[in-house]
Amino acid sequence: MTFLMTTIDRTTPPAPGPITEIRFPSFVSTTLSNGIPVYLVENHEQPLVSVTLYLGGGSSRDTAATQGLASMAAEMLNKGTATRSATEIAETIDFVGGSLGASASWDASVVSTSVLSRYLDTAIGLQSDIVANPVFADEELSRIKTQRIANIMQAKSDPGYLADVVFSKGVYGDHPYGFEAAGTEASVSAMQSASLREFYATLRALPGAFFIVAGDVTEAQIVEKLSAAFGSALRGQSAVGASAVTSIPALNQGPRITLVEKKQAVQSAIRVGHLGIARNHPDYVPLYVLNMLLGGYFNSRINQNLRERNGFTYGARSYFDARKQTGAFVVSTEVRTDVTAAAVLEIRNEIEAIVTKPVEPHELQMVQQYIIGSFPLSIETPQQVANRIASLVLYDLGADYYDRFRDQVAAVTADDLLRAAKAHLHPDALVIGVSGDANALETELRAFGEVDVKESI
Repeated sequence: MTFLMTTIDRTTPPAPGPITEIRFPSFVSTTLSNGIPVYLVENHEQPLVSVTLYLGGGSSRDTAATQGLASMAAEMLNKGTATRSATEIAETIDFVGGSLGASASWDASVVSTSVLSRYLDTAIGLQSDIVANPVFADEELSRIKTQRIANIMQAKSDPGYLADVVFSKGVYGDHPYGFEAAGTEASVSAMQSASLREFYATLRALPGAFFIVAGDVTEAQIVEKLSAAFGSALRGQSAVGASAVTSIPALNQGPRITLVEKKQAVQSAIRVGHLGIARNHPDYVPLYVLNMLLGGYFNSRINQNLRERNGFTYGARSYFDARKQTGAFVVSTEVRTDVTAAAVLEIRNEIEAIVTKPVEPHELQMVQQYIIGSFPLSIETPQQVANRIASLVLYDLGADYYDRFRDQVAAVTADDLLRAAKAHLHPDALVIGVSGDANALETELRAFGEVDVKESI
């Protein structure tokens, strides 16, 4: 018997195969009798249903004196209603093996439940009760305030948290996006039940509420159930999304550096960036590709520079935190104290390089293949699809946005990236937030501009 030996060149990766056509899963868009939109991802593979209510306002509704109010109001929703105590609510949803909770992001407040489909009536009943009839009881508020203040105090021992706070303040100034979403010790201490009730009443009256439903339920069933449960609790509005209360500040002129003291720290937390774009900006896709190349995945330029070539860190990343209003461009990493200034310099150098020189074709192709190939993994489950649909609605992206996404990524050119980089990256106007040993860092950081040293936040 004769065997043929084949030589395989393992120094060159194989060429990628053709792109498989993937369409975003279909979903139903309908409206309840009270005018609230409902978006349904029907899937009967498992007997599970999730129902999520989005209210058109979140932490961007806080003020400087009431930081944390939106998140506190959301947390208090399932801590007692006019007919159920917090314990009764928890025991009822636990008995059917479900979950029920509420939270606030910057641009929306969310009340969600997930349960086996045969217990859907129980879950929706609880959900509608906490939306329509929360009492914000003094004793529950006192307990949660104590817990939250303890969490805030503990967070201040984390260099990453400190760097995040001063960076956000440097980027947004007095805009609510620059506040601490969980609140400060002072703002949480000052919260009263009456202020929570007033805030929540305003929140429920805002335009932009909608439901996202995913799982083992039909359109007819969910419309009937939600109409019966929420018919008088909510009223639809013609506008989508709530208007912001404060304008985003202008991009700062020149660098802005804040150093938070973390005495004798052996490591520094670094945040570098500036104002970015809103989620529905027409340049979002080229900037998504650009950022992936710059700092969005393991083979990105910033990670390869700081981790692989220089050994400064275990990892570094960048991202555009695109929100309903203008979000931020952020580079985030933690490095040894003795290489902090060097790491900031390398970050700035990488931003300058991508603004001034077109990317190489092979580098662009690798990033496009990564994004296109990994996208189907993000829409594998009904809940993943539901989350994507929520972004379509919340940020006014259009129903066919994700059908077009991979084609748009594939169509991005090196010229598109260079144009987007020049328009939206500003290496001469960086906000730099660092938490670390001020005695060891201040002098070296002055190479980038005037340094504002804070003993605490």
